[in-house]
Amino acid sequence: MSRQSRRGMVDLIVMIVMIVFLLGMGTLAFITYDKAEKEKQYLSALREIPARQSAELDAVRARYAEVSNYIGFKGDAAYSSPKAIETLLNEGSEVVADYYEVADAAGSSTPLSETEAGKQIKLKIINDAGEEEEVTIDVRQIKGTSRNAAKLYEAADVKTLQTALGKQDVLIDELVKNHIPRISGQRTFQSKYRSDKAANKGTESERLYGNVATAIETANGELATQQQEVADAEQRLAEAMKKEIETYNKLDSDTVREAREEAFDSAREAAKARREAREAMEAYRIQADKRRIDDSRDPDGAVFLVDPKSGYVWINIGQSSDVRKNQTFQVLRADASRSSELPIGEIRVQEVLRGNIARCRVDALENPGIYPQAGDIIRNPNFSDRQYHSWALVGEFGGSYTKLTRQQLTDLLRSVGFRVTSEIDATTDAVVIGGNWDKDPSFIRAEERRLNFEKYPEEEVLWFLGRTGPEKD
Repeated sequence: MSRQSRRGMVDLIVMIVMIVFLLGMGTLAFITYDKAEKEKQYLSALREIPARQSAELDAVRARYAEVSNYIGFKGDAAYSSPKAIETLLNEGSEVVADYYEVADAAGSSTPLSETEAGKQIKLKIINDAGEEEEVTIDVRQIKGTSRNAAKLYEAADVKTLQTALGKQDVLIDELVKNHIPRISGQRTFQSKYRSDKAANKGTESERLYGNVATAIETANGELATQQQEVADAEQRLAEAMKKEIETYNKLDSDTVREAREEAFDSAREAAKARREAREAMEAYRIQADKRRIDDSRDPDGAVFLVDPKSGYVWINIGQSSDVRKNQTFQVLRADASRSSELPIGEIRVQEVLRGNIARCRVDALENPGIYPQAGDIIRNPNFSDRQYHSWALVGEFGGSYTKLTRQQLTDLLRSVGFRVTSEIDATTDAVVIGGNWDKDPSFIRAEERRLNFEKYPEEEVLWFLGRTGPEKD
């Protein structure tokens, strides 16, 4: 076997070992990331418990108020007055039973439509001083009839109704004194339990992630050391072979020398490719660290005002959160009978207003009887509020390309707290593109390294920073 064949075999073995090692580390990182995501989903489910408990308490209070309104119960666990109930029933029975009857309807041929005046009846009323007094009023009576003053309710009936209402008061008193405080206590306990569990889960998740991150860093360090050793060995081999070539130059033909030069070129290209692969892997690790916290299950905002007549609702996110016209959001509501939010419908942005709010139209309802209300949350899986921290600029700025120069855009981004770099690197979140941006050497190098970042033109950045649109000063 020739020297070139042996060297090619060594390179192949080294590349296979590196690929297997990288695949193993990638699998370990993916498993750890998946476990952390499941823990975050569990914590998000715990955060929904207080909302469901609050909805349940509101429903109980509404039913209690409705029942109490029927019998005059005023709350604070006090019983209704039996005397007030008796007076209400007695006076009501007299009014309801105050009707007229015909003496002999069968033998009458005259229609019962004519009336006669002069009839008087006496009623007991409560005057402005709060005292009972008897008054006489004039009434008109149909001719051929007589007044029937029989009561609709008798004393026994009144006692029966008082007993039933008294029992109802007892139940309401028990609800106010016992059951509602128990529900409130349960809510407090669950809130404390959720807080404790969330703290424990967060600490455990950070600890596990810290261990895995340390292991990955250690493995990366060992891999870098091994790769450096391989590169050093290749360099020594290249130097030794160069000396041999110088020794045999006089004996070798031009064809042999050209073949050896091609072999050296291939070796140098392979070393460059491995170095770029290491840089790409490091860039991927940095990007993964930046985005390891996924808050996609959190709501994007909430409804704070509703006008059912016009069909408009107002939400608490606007230009500062990069809300655009015709974007849609799903409206959700906490429901104590479900393990997840109750879908209400879908809204569409009609106008982005000043003050980081937006006016939306209700496009669809899950149930025509259930309309969005203040406090409902909104969510769109594809919505992003563009929380970028590190920026770079590529292309040509000023003149006929953009409104602002490169320096003006840099100063504007830094004035609101963003970091601006002169070159695109692994920490760059987004870039502002100017004229001929795709020919910029910095952008071409970043593409070759397969760095991950977002690209936005000047007008998008000015909208995002509030220099255009309703938030403009």
